[in-house]
Amino acid sequence: MVLGFMNQKIRIGMLGFGTVGTGTYRMLLDNREAINRKIGREIEISKIGIRDATKERALDQAHFTTDLNSIVTDPNIDIVVELIGGIDPAAELVEAALMHGKHVVTANKELIAKHGSRLVHLAKSKGLDLHYEAAVGGGIPLVQPLKHQLAGNEVIRMMGILNGTSNYILTKMEEEEADFADALAEAQAAGYAEADPTNDIEGIDTSYKISILASIAFGKQVPVEAIYREGISKIGITDIEYARSWGYKIKLVGVVDAVGNDAVSVRVHPSMIPNSHPLASVNGVYNALWLHGDFVGDVMFSGRGAGSDPTGSAVIGDLIDVGRNIVGGGSGSAIPYDMGMNVVPIDDIQSAFYLRLVVKDRPKTLGEISMVFGAHEISIAEMQMRTLPHDQGEIVFLTHRASEKAFADAIKQVRDLESVASVASSIRVEDKQ
Repeated sequence: MVLGFMNQKIRIGMLGFGTVGTGTYRMLLDNREAINRKIGREIEISKIGIRDATKERALDQAHFTTDLNSIVTDPNIDIVVELIGGIDPAAELVEAALMHGKHVVTANKELIAKHGSRLVHLAKSKGLDLHYEAAVGGGIPLVQPLKHQLAGNEVIRMMGILNGTSNYILTKMEEEEADFADALAEAQAAGYAEADPTNDIEGIDTSYKISILASIAFGKQVPVEAIYREGISKIGITDIEYARSWGYKIKLVGVVDAVGNDAVSVRVHPSMIPNSHPLASVNGVYNALWLHGDFVGDVMFSGRGAGSDPTGSAVIGDLIDVGRNIVGGGSGSAIPYDMGMNVVPIDDIQSAFYLRLVVKDRPKTLGEISMVFGAHEISIAEMQMRTLPHDQGEIVFLTHRASEKAFADAIKQVRDLESVASVASSIRVEDKQ
């Protein structure tokens, strides 16, 4: 009887067969023997759920079904792999899979960012696994180290480059002196950016991922809507040149800081990162997470964060973990976290800032601006000036640390000065250590 049970296959139902789905399927086929050996039992893909039955695929059509509910309710399927993305219909399907006793592996960052606490609690109550390593770092292991190897640490700070598209664009601007529009067009031509790149360049993708990481690290779900978010579409080559002159690179980062008891600051925005920081050297489509823990100190994870192969690799890793639990007869290893994380408003944090102003070339302009800064208790660390055509000039400041609210109020007042033509750019600056 035991032998018969051990010879049973572990049957998988896949929801979605796009870029990640095809990469996952190919890896399962190419590495089948090694995967089976690591699990201790043979795995088999029983069904693949798709939404477009007319699309040609290089696979036996018998595998496919447009009845997605038939996969999550099939009593013969042990693990459901959700690779559809988004909330509808993914949330309903994942919940139904768990209610029908299926373990779930997902790469759906939006789903976990918005519904992770509820779904992980459901999985735990059913003795099931819900794994989502591929939802955050693609091929970079981030979720499991936070859940396990680093779990004994109090996380003081996390900062991550979590979107390969935006990092590719900023790298092109840095290395080739391309403007934003040209760098974006190149990213789209290379297949790194979608026709509608909003999720990537406006920080939406990063906000989902940093929400998940913060939720795991601090044990409560961070609501996505509470995360301050700012994208990279306003970054110009001029800003990159000034950053370089002061020893910085501009990166789109997700940042998490512990703030007192049961509160965190979570935000997504461009930052000027000093060249001495490990994140400054993360270029192209690569992603990275830097973390400071109270005992472990500084730790960084880096690698390819997206694409069919890296993300498929993370999905397979989760499948192997789930398969081992099934073979071992253990309960699910889902680690639940609660709702209700308190996220402090962006106005309550402090930062250093970069500010670029276009001004009228006339006496007392610098003095007027300095008076505004002084009134808001903002001190200047460094400054550059240059003459522009048409009787204008450019003044660029790096400030010492100041409150976000004080800086925002100062900007409003500076913008209203008759001597200031425009506030061309402002970017937060990470301290040099």
